[in-house]
Amino acid sequence: MNQPSEYQVAVDLGSSVVTTVVGSADDYGQLHVYGVGRAPSNGITNGQVTNVSRAAASIRQSLDQAEASSGRAITQVGFCVTGTHFASVNNRGAVALPSAEEPITWDDMLRAEESGKAVTIRPGTELVHAIPRYFIVDADRRCDDPRGQHGRRLDVETHIVTGSTSAIQNAAACVAKAGVQISLVAAKPVVGAVRAIHDDDRQLGALVLGLDAGTTSINAFEDGAISHTSVIGIGTLDIAHDLAYGLGCSVDHALRLMRAHGMAHPLLVPRAAVPIQLPGFADGVQQVSLTKIAEFIYPRLSEIITMVQDQVTEHQLQYAATCGIVVTGVGATLQGVERVIERAFETQGARVGSVGPLSGLSDQLSGPDAIAAVGMLEWLVQGAAQSAAAARQSRRNEPAQPSLIGSLAAGVSSIARVFSPHA
Repeated sequence: MNQPSEYQVAVDLGSSVVTTVVGSADDYGQLHVYGVGRAPSNGITNGQVTNVSRAAASIRQSLDQAEASSGRAITQVGFCVTGTHFASVNNRGAVALPSAEEPITWDDMLRAEESGKAVTIRPGTELVHAIPRYFIVDADRRCDDPRGQHGRRLDVETHIVTGSTSAIQNAAACVAKAGVQISLVAAKPVVGAVRAIHDDDRQLGALVLGLDAGTTSINAFEDGAISHTSVIGIGTLDIAHDLAYGLGCSVDHALRLMRAHGMAHPLLVPRAAVPIQLPGFADGVQQVSLTKIAEFIYPRLSEIITMVQDQVTEHQLQYAATCGIVVTGVGATLQGVERVIERAFETQGARVGSVGPLSGLSDQLSGPDAIAAVGMLEWLVQGAAQSAAAARQSRRNEPAQPSLIGSLAAGVSSIARVFSPHA
């Protein structure tokens, strides 16, 4: 039985935590959160499933918590996943218009978007997102919405994101094994970046760095739209491992220490900072200075930033990085991380991302590490609204209105159907 359409359920399959969010849009179009569930992410490493049974148990635990806090049954979810298998390319599609005497319609836009998806995909990979960046009428008139204009040719620039078929199937198998149907599959770097970015950032240009537990994602926005998506296989868990080794504590304890007291650089530690008490460690250490903690954090963080810089150079993303950098993920909780990134990229525009306006249980999703889960919920809510509007207009025989989220949802709907055991 499908769950009621008035609320959606998003699951973020993170490498350290599985997060479930139940919510809908309120009367003002703002996301309202009914329930949140979190569980340690067992069986998932660097964004990919390593043990199906353990991962499914973590998902089920997160779902149970979300059901309990929301008071709503969960039978269907959309989920996002990350991993180094995600790659992107921008592709130009074009179609001839029926007549220069007739205005461009929604159907013409759909035909152009289909042509924009016509790319060669490597064996073993799947099309995950096909995002229209902008349209061009008669090769010289660029616009976001060409409807009503006249012309003979309509081009579309499309951002294509692909992912490993087996990696996505494994993640979907875990969700299905947790006892729920799948409505949508999405790339975590994309949904997180879209939620974190501001309209000004989108127009002027920006780089979004997702410093997640097992991976670091890189998304660029240029010319008003997303232009690049990639993922590298190193994240804040690597920093936690260094900290755990240096202090002789568990990785879980190191993660908690990073969240509560971690600073991105030793020079950022105040001179009057009081040492932290650390009872029960294997080597008998009872206290440690914040400077020492930062000395374990900074080298690995610096390595991650260097790898990101290599990606920026390789994919020619210098313009986006110069305009501004938005930091998300658990790594964004490190105090002063934006200052370290500003210095590395020689920019003054770095900031820690926020989840944006929320109502309901918003206090449980206030950190930058919750942006992807909230972004996935927004994806589902707007996609459902677009589908409902299209159905109403179809019954009235009117053209449907285009929307970014609706187009994205259409781009991954085939994947959702394939992976849902009850579709």
